[in-house]
Amino acid sequence: MEIDVFPTIGSATDEGLNGKIALVVDTLRATTTIAAALEAGCLEIIPVITPEEAIEMRERLGDDRVLLGGERGAVKIPGFDLGNSPLEYTPEMVQGKRIIMTTTNGTRAIRKASSARVVLLAALINAPAVAEVVAGMGGGDVTILCAGTRDRFSLEDFLTAGLLVSELEKKGQYILRDGALVAREFYRSAGTDILKVLQQSLHGAQLVELGFGPDLEYSSRVGILKVVPVYNGGLIKRYSGGE
Repeated sequence: MEIDVFPTIGSATDEGLNGKIALVVDTLRATTTIAAALEAGCLEIIPVITPEEAIEMRERLGDDRVLLGGERGAVKIPGFDLGNSPLEYTPEMVQGKRIIMTTTNGTRAIRKASSARVVLLAALINAPAVAEVVAGMGGGDVTILCAGTRDRFSLEDFLTAGLLVSELEKKGQYILRDGALVAREFYRSAGTDILKVLQQSLHGAQLVELGFGPDLEYSSRVGILKVVPVYNGGLIKRYSGGE
């Protein structure tokens, strides 16, 4: 079994995804927010690429339980119900709801991974739980796909990839391809300064400047959630086994 890491959406190859167990990472903030939404009782999330696609889909569904969530330039899209802050996705807002979501990087990465055998969504907040689910699948090559930031390398996603590699190594014997090896060593070098790494990353610093500092604090809390989102058939739901 191998673990590979693709640091951006554009770097991912069909060979690296087809038939693999794909772990999609967008730590700041889509995969963190999706995990928080499911933990808060959201029924499902539909990832789409554009705001126009999201609006058209809500109109077509005609379901008053549907909310629109997402961002452009890290801020809520005009006319949408929610942005991309995990702190917005409270039980009061999302319990029993369906969310159509579009983000600059994360939802694109999720759709990119659709040819994988299984697509799970990972962040710092649920990485140990994701590794536990992967271990229960009985083996297979793992590809970690980092969303990055506007098709460029993103420090916080690579950090999360390293955490995932470390957690997976506790569960089984893997051959680490070079990207996985470097990601693991980067995570180990961060030690307990997880929040500091997020704050020093370019995207993290931009979010702090926009007033989203509390999002970084939440996103840095390793293993606080047990929920594992799975993408299957165009929908993201809570993993319940058998996918």
